[in-house]
Amino acid sequence: MALTCAATSCTQPGKNRCAGCKEVAYCSKACQTSHWPTHKKTCAACKKYNCFLVHADAQASGPPVDNTADQLEPFHLQAYGTEYAEISELKRRLGWTSASEVGKFYDHQGSDTWYYFVYGQTRAQEEGKPGNEIADLVCGGPQFGDVAVIRSGPAGTDTPETFTKSALAKTLEFYKTHSSSAVFSEREKSRFGKNTGFDLSGVTSMDATNWDFGNRHA
Repeated sequence: MALTCAATSCTQPGKNRCAGCKEVAYCSKACQTSHWPTHKKTCAACKKYNCFLVHADAQASGPPVDNTADQLEPFHLQAYGTEYAEISELKRRLGWTSASEVGKFYDHQGSDTWYYFVYGQTRAQEEGKPGNEIADLVCGGPQFGDVAVIRSGPAGTDTPETFTKSALAKTLEFYKTHSSSAVFSEREKSRFGKNTGFDLSGVTSMDATNWDFGNRHA
């Protein structure tokens, strides 16, 4: 069924749905912009959760998919805070037979005090689950099946627990044109330098596993 433009007083057909929630549509960019102060109060893309699922795409090869936001689903964890409890909940609620950390990546806005932390299904490939092109961008290798993304960081840092679908989608889009390993190395250098006072301008790369100050989810 065709939707009418959601902007106040506009009666034109809505040609393009909101990318965040798909529940309203607009006839033009101008109408969408004018209605945003109202719509953002209810838009699913602006609601905060402590975990999102990144669903696998049916394609296992080829260029990264374009509908990043469409592959994200809120999945609020009741046991957020420790790796053991989070993995147990993911396995129980999602029916995963296996789960472990499969990647970490910083956001697209320059943060070096917290990062996104990814849980994946370690036996997903042998169980015949499809490739996850979006997860591939940030996990340093092929991923299969759905993955779960939370926020984490080194012990003692102030990590913002909840985040929006929109924020995660923008970060994942960022990694379509940026190397996740290169960005992680640069942010680790920045964080280490701030904590120690060392000048790391001549260091070309850093291995996060060697320089981490104690991962809260370790």
